[in-house]
Formats: sequence, C-alpha cells, structure tokens
Amino acid sequence: MSETINSLKVAVKSGKVVFGLKQTLQGIERGSVKLVVISANAPKEHEQKVEQALKKGGVKIYRFPGSGWDLASVCSRSHIISVMGVIDPGESDLFERV
Repeated sequence: MSETINSLKVAVKSGKVVFGLKQTLQGIERGSVKLVVISANAPKEHEQKVEQALKKGGVKIYRFPGSGWDLASVCSRSHIISVMGVIDPGESDLFERV
C-alpha cells in the first residue's frame, strides 16, 4: 500500500495530474485521464459521477485509503482532494501498481 502511495507522490511531482471533480470528469471525457484517484471520504455524489463517467471503459480507479486531507498531504497541497485524475504518471510506476 505505501509503495502505491509513494508512486502517487512521484506521479504528482514528475507527471501530469488534475485536481477536483470537474477537471477529472473533463479529462475522462477528453480521454486524457488514465487513472482516477478517489479519497475514502469523498462525497458519494462525486463517486457516483466518476463511476458513471468510467462506464465508457479504459480508465482505472484507485480508492485512496485515507481522507481527502491525507490525499492532499501526499500531493503536497493545502486543500482537501476528494478526486484527482492522473494524465501522465511521469517517472512513477503508478499505473502498474493499481
């Protein structure tokens, strides 16, 4: 589990990610988001919207085991993150781990 979290840290630093439900859904629609990360305490409406968008296939989902604040800490952000999308994992092996 911690290896996946470390890979997520590397992806945020060296790759391309988007934060928030709106940007993540737009990325799924455009085909640029390859992985969606959802915090354990994300609002159910957010989770449902993401799952609906993912029915098209091709995008993985990773259910982050911590809260939105925990995910923010991993991503070195100062605001809660309930949903984020990974476009490019950069130097990480995140896509292989999830």
